[in-house]
Amino acid sequence: MTIDVSARTEETTRAPEHLADLVGDAETFLGEVWGIRTATFSCEPAKTLLSTADVWNELDCGSLVAPYFGILREGTDPTVSGVAETRIVQTKPRPGYAKPAAVRELVASGHVFVLSQLEDWKGPIGALVDALRTECRAQAGADAYFCAAGSDGVPAHADGAHTLTVQLEGRMRWIVGEGGQATETVLEAGDVLYVPAGRVRRGAPAGTDALHLVISLQQPTARDLAELALAVFLKGSAAAGVAGTHHFLSVEEKVAWLRSELHAHLAGQDHGALAAQAVRLRQREGRA
Repeated sequence: MTIDVSARTEETTRAPEHLADLVGDAETFLGEVWGIRTATFSCEPAKTLLSTADVWNELDCGSLVAPYFGILREGTDPTVSGVAETRIVQTKPRPGYAKPAAVRELVASGHVFVLSQLEDWKGPIGALVDALRTECRAQAGADAYFCAAGSDGVPAHADGAHTLTVQLEGRMRWIVGEGGQATETVLEAGDVLYVPAGRVRRGAPAGTDALHLVISLQQPTARDLAELALAVFLKGSAAAGVAGTHHFLSVEEKVAWLRSELHAHLAGQDHGALAAQAVRLRQREGRA
C-alpha cells in the first residue's frame, strides 16, 4: 500500500471541513488516487471530530434512538435487536431507544458499537460530509465504530461506495483486498485511509480499544445519470411538442426524431449540474 503523508504548513486543532483537510492536495487526490488505489494520509485535527467519551455520553444520555445506533453481530449491518427498548414519551410508546447496559455488555463480549448517520446530528461531522458531498459529487454519510481491544472488529465486506476511514482513537489494523493482492496497514489516531469502491476490506483493533469514523462516498452510476437525463428530456418541450403528432410518424421516423432530439438534449447538458442533481436525488432516496 502506498503511504501518502499530507503536508501541513501550520498547526491547528480546527476540525477538518473540506477534502483537502483530510488528504492534502484535493486535486491530486481526485486525479491520481480516487478510484485507482488505496492510500493513507495524516490529519491530526480529525481526532477532534468525535471521542470515545462522546460515544458513551451519547449512549448514557438516554436519547439515543434507532436508526442512529446499532451493534455489529454478524455481517456488517448494525442491529438494535436485544439492545433497544420502548419508552413512554409524551404519553405515547416510542420504540428503539438504546439500553446502555445491554450495549456495554455486548461491547465487552467483543461486539462493535456503531453510531450511524452522524452527519444528521453531529455538527462538525455534518459540515464535513456536506463539503465532501459537493467536492466529490457523491452521496455521502458517516458512521462511527467503537471496537474494544481483542474484538474481531469489522468483518470483511465490500460495497459500491468509496470510503475515507478516519482513525479517531486507538489503533486499527486494516486489510484491503484478497489473497495475494491484499495489503495491510495499521492506522494510528489521526490517520486517514482511502479505499476505492468495490474493494474488500476488514479491520480489527491493534491491541487497544479503537474508535474510527467511516465516511462513505457513492457517486452516481452511469445508469443514474442516463435515467435522470432521459427523465428531464421527456419533460421538456421537444417531447411535449411531438406528443400529439407522433402517431402520424412511421417507426423509422420516430427513431430518427428521437436520435436527433435526444442527441441535441444530451449535447446541451451541464455535466456538473447533472451529476449534482443525481447526487441530490440519491441522497433523498437513501444513504450510501
